[in-house]
Amino acid sequence: MAERRKLTTNPLTSTEGVALQVDDVYVPLGLIERKKQSKRQGDISPEQGSELYKETEITKTFEYCAFLKQVLKQKNTPKSQGKRIAIIGEPGAGKTTLLQQIADWVSRKIHQSIVIWVSLADLRDKELKSYLFETWLTQVAEKTGKAEATKQLKDDFVALFNQNNVWLLLDGLDEMSGSNPLTEIARQLREARLISQARIVLTCRVNLWDAGINALDDFDTYRTLNFSYPQQVERFIYKWFVAIPETGKHLCTVLKESGKERIRDLVKNPLRLTLLCLNWQSGDGKLPDTQAGLYQQFVDDFYKWKKEEFTTNPDQRQQLNVKLGELAKAAIDKEATRFRLRQDFVNQFLGYIDDENSLLKLALNRGWLNCVGIDTNRKPVYAFFHASFQEYFAAIAIDDWHFFLNHVPKNPSQGIYRIFEPQWKQTILLWLGRPEENLKQQKQQFIYSLVNFEDGCGKYKVFTGKGFYEYQAYFLAAIGIAEFSDCFRADKIVEQIVNWTIGGLSSIQEEAKSALKQTDRTKAIALLLQLLQSTDALEVNRIQAAEKLGQIDPGNKNAITTLLQQLHSTDEYYEIIRWLAAKSLGKIGIGDEKAIAALVQLLQSSDLHQEIYIQAATSLVQIDPGNKNAIAALVQLLQSTNLDADTRRRAGYSLWEIGTSDKNIIITLTQLLQSTNLDEDSRRLVSYILQEIVTGNQNVIVALTQLLQSTDVDQEIHGLAAHWLWEINTSNKNKIAALSQLLQSTDINEETRKLVAYNLGQIDPGNSQAITTLSQLLQSTDINEETRRLVAYNLGQIDPGNSQAITTLSQLLQSTDINEETRRLVAYDLGQIDSGNLQAITTLVQLLQSTDVDEGKRIITAESLGRILRDNNSRFAVVKTLSSSLLLGDVEYDVVWNCAQNMPYPDFYQAWHQHNFVTRAMQSLKKILFTRII
Repeated sequence: MAERRKLTTNPLTSTEGVALQVDDVYVPLGLIERKKQSKRQGDISPEQGSELYKETEITKTFEYCAFLKQVLKQKNTPKSQGKRIAIIGEPGAGKTTLLQQIADWVSRKIHQSIVIWVSLADLRDKELKSYLFETWLTQVAEKTGKAEATKQLKDDFVALFNQNNVWLLLDGLDEMSGSNPLTEIARQLREARLISQARIVLTCRVNLWDAGINALDDFDTYRTLNFSYPQQVERFIYKWFVAIPETGKHLCTVLKESGKERIRDLVKNPLRLTLLCLNWQSGDGKLPDTQAGLYQQFVDDFYKWKKEEFTTNPDQRQQLNVKLGELAKAAIDKEATRFRLRQDFVNQFLGYIDDENSLLKLALNRGWLNCVGIDTNRKPVYAFFHASFQEYFAAIAIDDWHFFLNHVPKNPSQGIYRIFEPQWKQTILLWLGRPEENLKQQKQQFIYSLVNFEDGCGKYKVFTGKGFYEYQAYFLAAIGIAEFSDCFRADKIVEQIVNWTIGGLSSIQEEAKSALKQTDRTKAIALLLQLLQSTDALEVNRIQAAEKLGQIDPGNKNAITTLLQQLHSTDEYYEIIRWLAAKSLGKIGIGDEKAIAALVQLLQSSDLHQEIYIQAATSLVQIDPGNKNAIAALVQLLQSTNLDADTRRRAGYSLWEIGTSDKNIIITLTQLLQSTNLDEDSRRLVSYILQEIVTGNQNVIVALTQLLQSTDVDQEIHGLAAHWLWEINTSNKNKIAALSQLLQSTDINEETRKLVAYNLGQIDPGNSQAITTLSQLLQSTDINEETRRLVAYNLGQIDPGNSQAITTLSQLLQSTDINEETRRLVAYDLGQIDSGNLQAITTLVQLLQSTDVDEGKRIITAESLGRILRDNNSRFAVVKTLSSSLLLGDVEYDVVWNCAQNMPYPDFYQAWHQHNFVTRAMQSLKKILFTRII
């Protein structure tokens, strides 16, 4: 336990006599629960800047203690009921430290819990189950004086799993060996039924978690929040410098200086703040403007810290830096485990440990490399003291920008395209931030090559002006100039990014917004202000500019003022303008008194369009949580008998979105549920909202209980109330028993039996009784095609790979008796339960290209297609098919864009031109035959 309480930075800080325990400097981090992945896919690096990591799809935000209580103790999570938890974040975001705190808390607060910590990098080629029963259990036996685990010890270990007492804390999923750690760990958990009974909390880098299709989609995902500035950053600094408080106070003062904006953003990351404090403690230093400058300062001071114990001359330090760079670069490029380095691999660059004069010996003494364990052959495994420094050393080892990009336009398979590989993004940015004069021209050339990159795909089929990979290269250039301020194209690049955030396809707009948050902040603010003040700009564009400005410069008064003005627009399209302004205020006006007052005044208007009314109320609660005017307005809409059902649903949806963190909404809806003036549709909607936003809330439980006892509502409402009351107030163990008993009953109809079997399979995956019931239903001749589809899909969900379910859906897909909407649903279901099923993908692509499908259904079809594309072969097939179109519409473009973000450029290029290859081949063959005939 004591070993696990040490900070992960201790291998470095101990050189200054600083060896801290977690509790010495721990500042609790908040977490957010993801609703779904934010739209920042493909080439956008998740490791740059705190703004990049700000989630856009949030279900709930947790303070640290609330997370422990609600998620871990009360098991209040939407997917796994607290059994599968993923904690994600960028490097150095505090994931391991948080997991250490969780280990300690669970051990103390969860009765009979057995906490097992596994650093996943230590598995190497071993399966998790083998590691636990061989390596881990042997270590337990050795502590009791035995050479190996006895049969009794193993049996006791199995019993602990069966009793659901084991907690597996899996640290560093991104450090596992293999090309796809998510798929691999998912397979191991699926196949090792014993281990799957444990409660699992794992940590993973966000760039792996979001890199492509996630095989761990049954995990509830929580993202660590950055430190807030100045509150949490300064709290950490004061704790670090508790013995020398004036030193800490001086550092806080320097951080507040003008021009230190980027550094203030960098140190919101716990690792970078730790290194900053360590650097500051060794002596006063200037804070640089780039990440590379900051890391270089760390490196320079690091050599000074141990100069008495290990004397080195400039030549030795230079030689070591070069070799560490070569090692880091090769590991990121070629090694199966990028951050856990095999001894044999390290020896190739640094020599051997038994050679006192080797660079390996020097690296270990200096602390740049550390032995972090042994492999299956009992050979040492090394790591840089943190992965971020490995990326920095890789950056200083690269002297030619062609290492990142060597474009071969008509034969990309012969080129180099690391600019499109996520693992190189951080290194590229660090390289661009290097200060050497001899690299300036190279960096100018590199940026020029990025903004002028031509991928040979797509420009003539769309009206965007750029191909799919051309956009990605341009976005990288925009992010890069934040590190390379001397780029003479910087103004033009930022201007282009701003333009893309305002106009163009939605997928490009989203990526441009992300790039805008990461590019040169000063230039971006200046351009947005210029757009705000322009008399020629459309009001819609000014609103968009104000929203972007408020996001990259929180609290900007110009942005708020512009939006307040637009709330009273008299433009020809004033209703749309007012609605957009109200929506944008909800995003950037948090706590602003003028914004709150303006929205309250807007709600009091007698002639306000209902859509503006809903948005104004929603935004008001977003910027002023608990505002009773806003809640009352939405509830009034929900109760109104003069509005159509769709408008009332939207009002309800707004309450649902904001209600997860607002107790006033919960109280209001609970009271509304008991009202006799509520029609059944609204009552059903209110019940659903409450079920979504509250679990275990006593007010809701009482309301649902009263509803269940009421004689004034129909049977369906009774059933819904009973179901939701049971859902939020019953343990999984009791649910399994109740459902199993219900499944055996002869008093329920086939529809109910189907629902019971599905629910049983959801909370107890692989339940044989549920699988048997659904299989029997599939064979029944008394169910219609829609029911058969749902049964097959449910069966495939609870029993992955079930051949009967796959066959049933495949046969339905071939039927001529189903309409296009049903065919889309069948294809989507088939793709979900049989990943990469080409029949499903082909069907959806055909529907997408059909002229008989309206735009709304084409959008839904595209979304369905995007969700089932899980491998390169499937994406290749889709790109190949859609590239044959004369022109790509917005919907088709979004599908291809999604593929481009998840495919290597050479593969995409080949798929895009596949039909051209065939055409040219046929033309060549005809020419040869014609020549021979003549």
